[in-house]
Amino acid sequence: MADHAGSLEHLAVQLARVLTRVTARFGDQTVLGTFDELGVRFPDEFLTNAPIAAARHTIFTVGAELDTLTTNLTTAMSDGDDAGITVAAAALLTQCGRVTAAFPELATAIGTAGPTLPGITQAQITELVQNLPGKITDLLLADLLEVSKPTAALAELFGVLGRTFHPGDPDDRTRPPYEALTVHLDRLLPAVTNPVDRLAGEYGWGTPSFDVTRLLTVLESVFAGLLLPVVLIPGTATTPPELQAFVVDLGPTADGAGLRVGVVLPGAGEGTVDIPLAPPALTAQATITGTVPAETEGEIRPPGDVSLTPPSGDLTGSVTVGVRASPAEPVVLLGITGGTRLEVGSATVDGGLTLTFDPATGTARATPVADGEISGGRLVIDTSGGDGFVATVIGDQRVESEFSVGFTFAPDTGLRFTGSGGLEIQIPAHVELGPIAMEALYLRAGIANGSVPVELSAAFSATLGPVRAIVDRIGAKAELTFPEGGGNLGPANLAFGFKPPSGVGLVVDAGAVTGGGFLGFDPDRGEYSGTMELEFAGFLAVKAIGLITTRQPDGSPGFSLLVVLTAEFGEGGLQLGFGFTLLAVGGVLGLNRGVRIQAIMDGLRTGAIESVMFPRDVVANAPRILSDLAAFFPPEDGAFLIGPMAKIGWGTPALVTASVGVIIQIPGDIAVLGVLKVALPSEDEALLLLQVDFAGAIEFDKKRIFFNAALYRSRILSTPIDGEMGVLVAYGDEPEFVVSVGGFHPDFRPPPLPFPVPRRISLNLLNTSSARISGSGYFAVTSNTVQFGAEAELFFGFSDFSLTGHVGFDGLFRFSPFQFAIDVSAHASVKVFGVGLFGVGLDLTLSGPAPWRAAGTASISFFFFSIGIDFDVTWGEERDTTLPPVEVLPLLAGELNKAESWRTRAPVAGAPLVSLRALDPAEAGVVLHPLGTLVVSQRVVPLDITVDRIGAERAADVSLGRVSVEEGLVRVADATEQFAIGQFEDLSDAEKLSRPSFERQHSGLELASDGAALASLRAVRRSARYEEIVIDPVARDVGQAVDFNPTLFAHFLDGASVGRSPLAQAEKRLRQPFTDGVAVTGDAYAVASTRDNTTDGLVFDSEAQARTHLRALLDTDPGLLDTLHVIPAVEVAA
Repeated sequence: MADHAGSLEHLAVQLARVLTRVTARFGDQTVLGTFDELGVRFPDEFLTNAPIAAARHTIFTVGAELDTLTTNLTTAMSDGDDAGITVAAAALLTQCGRVTAAFPELATAIGTAGPTLPGITQAQITELVQNLPGKITDLLLADLLEVSKPTAALAELFGVLGRTFHPGDPDDRTRPPYEALTVHLDRLLPAVTNPVDRLAGEYGWGTPSFDVTRLLTVLESVFAGLLLPVVLIPGTATTPPELQAFVVDLGPTADGAGLRVGVVLPGAGEGTVDIPLAPPALTAQATITGTVPAETEGEIRPPGDVSLTPPSGDLTGSVTVGVRASPAEPVVLLGITGGTRLEVGSATVDGGLTLTFDPATGTARATPVADGEISGGRLVIDTSGGDGFVATVIGDQRVESEFSVGFTFAPDTGLRFTGSGGLEIQIPAHVELGPIAMEALYLRAGIANGSVPVELSAAFSATLGPVRAIVDRIGAKAELTFPEGGGNLGPANLAFGFKPPSGVGLVVDAGAVTGGGFLGFDPDRGEYSGTMELEFAGFLAVKAIGLITTRQPDGSPGFSLLVVLTAEFGEGGLQLGFGFTLLAVGGVLGLNRGVRIQAIMDGLRTGAIESVMFPRDVVANAPRILSDLAAFFPPEDGAFLIGPMAKIGWGTPALVTASVGVIIQIPGDIAVLGVLKVALPSEDEALLLLQVDFAGAIEFDKKRIFFNAALYRSRILSTPIDGEMGVLVAYGDEPEFVVSVGGFHPDFRPPPLPFPVPRRISLNLLNTSSARISGSGYFAVTSNTVQFGAEAELFFGFSDFSLTGHVGFDGLFRFSPFQFAIDVSAHASVKVFGVGLFGVGLDLTLSGPAPWRAAGTASISFFFFSIGIDFDVTWGEERDTTLPPVEVLPLLAGELNKAESWRTRAPVAGAPLVSLRALDPAEAGVVLHPLGTLVVSQRVVPLDITVDRIGAERAADVSLGRVSVEEGLVRVADATEQFAIGQFEDLSDAEKLSRPSFERQHSGLELASDGAALASLRAVRRSARYEEIVIDPVARDVGQAVDFNPTLFAHFLDGASVGRSPLAQAEKRLRQPFTDGVAVTGDAYAVASTRDNTTDGLVFDSEAQARTHLRALLDTDPGLLDTLHVIPAVEVAA
């Protein structure tokens, strides 16, 4: 009768047999030898010690019942009795647990009685007791592997089974030499999936540190386990180690990184050898063909490449080994008794290598490979453990599906199943049971966090009226762990359970309502995600996208929610008047979610903004949309998102559509994002298609507003259009102003931008393999510059002939006097067979107008000759293009007369000592505290520097402005503001591109009283007294006064209002003058000698002030022109 047992029952039988062997090790005749293998040699008194003997008797008592319980289970398995299997397996596993629990009792007994044993130290006892459970576990697993010598040898070859020799102490008989066995289960899967890396990590194969002696020692065990003749000759100081196995010798290569192979006996012809492994269920056959002469030498190097060189002639042949497994009954690989299970009927494996001889090198090469097939497979899915939804869709079904799957094995790629990667198999299946259909089968195994998880599942689809449901990866799961206290398999614990579906999909087709959705769960990331799209009678389409996380990015527990909901109003939308229509509305809602502005800016170039702004086909594009949303709105504790969205069109059908969303983070910033689309004459047959994805933000903490837009999938006819623009307005302490369409002048260094530098506005008029024509351009405005430029490129070629050319320019503007400077470059060349046949070039700088000037170089080349001509031509009359000058003093006086230019500051040092009442703003005016300061500051013109112009107009009456105070108040400091220096000083083109857009300059004065002492005539000391009155109808005892602990009094005083008052805080600061803080000062500049960077000691707050000082020095002595320059103060010579 068929075996109906599951994986757990089969493992229980093997575990019971191993535990029976292990318990036998603790008998009177063997127990001392067992502890010798564990590193401690006990005296004979160990056998008669009462507590230890009692613990060993317990092990024997519970272990003696294993044989009977094992027989009961194997009988039930052979009879196919599901109920009997369940009962017998439970009893056997319980008894196995009692056996493993008896070993810690033995450790406790040794810890108690051990110190009384002669010759044994307390340190030995402590170490043994602490490590005894783990050592017995390794001993148990090693015994399990030792049942099959070849299996143990292969496990040792790949480091799964480790052997460590401990020499002991010759002077201490209680510390004998022993060999410790350790099982590394975490190396099992890498040994199968990537054996080359495993061998490299274990022995250093393929590296200069290759431990060839250790590898040959392990290979000796492997060959011996296969009953092949083998001898290992140890290496000496002058000779390397050598392994003589059957007809070959193995040793290290000359460079020590690979294995040398030598053929000892010649071979010729062909033959087949039958290897009866376990007939008739398991047989093997080896086939050898070809001719291999004696003294053939070769090498084996990673990833398993074999090369053989014969002494003469050629070398051909092949070696193939085939293994057939055909058990009488199907073998259960994984399953639950009477439930979900995976069975295999038979399996075949064919592997080997075929030599290919290369006459040019005289070497034959081969790489070992193997392939096989698992046939007669059967998967049984029992859904009786599912939840309500699964029960409704599938019911209590037992779905069975037969399958076959192939696999391959290579040293560099490891084990791979057909149609899948690694140890995850996906098998297409088409089994229909009425309304239910099985779409695919899944088998997945791995090693993670010290456990071995295994999944056995399937994908189903079912039809329920107008609704079609898809259930993905539902089945059974198992996890093998190794808990500290052991489990149901002794040192291990195997847990089975129902695997809920990883995803559920729905498709609705009910006439007036159509659509669908998907809901998924990722347990590894603790994340729920889902999408839904429903259309009602073609008028209203509702889409929803949700993302819930139960774990923070660092793995800690947490919760966050993100929902995007949209409603689209059919093709015509809702009419708003004047040709505008409301096409859709929606919104974003987030809990514990923030806005990542940089990710949104990066998404402009990829079109990822559309994942938020009314996405299309949300079910089919769910992975991409959910990924984009997670990047744009990551988890952030304490943050709340709300973002209304709207889509407006113009025309019917819409020729222009604009989707705009405003995302508000509380607390935090405001982000604006959207999509603008122009399609003419219609979206389906567009001759002109412009699609602009844009995003911007208002960042209150950084005091800046910026905007970025990118052309995406745009074209004119079939010509693609690409490009970007950006705007930045910073209004804080470091103001900036930048507008760029297509980028900047090549020599311009833009300030730090919150968005990528915009790409050129470009057109690809022609783009084929033989011809290309393209053009690009840019325009930019900053506080100092106006920049623009363009470039066109041409390529035409076929075979070995080509024509290339380009023309471009980059320009800068100045408005008063009106001037411009444009750098022009134009080149063209003809090449034949990669050699220049003819070429012309022109590089010039054009400036003007009035007069015009062109200076540059023209060149012409022919074959290997080239001629260049420099030119500098000026033409046209000189005309004054300067705008009328402007009077600066009236502007400055008008600005200083404004109320907002006058403000006061409260005292910052010490305490104000008095409280100030609130004043009516209409009557208050400017109120100055006696200890405060008065700040007079304006923003129309910088002071204490040379002023050449105001914007585009020359300064008529002031070249150097200063503000001073006559009497009553004294200057404390200079007030400063940020000014765009390019609007006030004449800068060269190089300075315009290199100087900062804004610099902090003097703008006024900070004034205080003239220094008279602000003090009272005398100090008065008062005692604070109060009267306490208690009103209470109940008479109470009056408690006696007690002394208050001074330390507690001082502690409570710190938290009282008087302790937190400004006066108290000021006194504390006087007692602790050192503060924990770092002060960052602004840049300083100096006028220094060009020879050695020495100065006269003057340091200026800004570069403009230093240059004003330099002008003054040059006006006094023009001979200093080439001897002085302005440098940062940090570069001044000491």
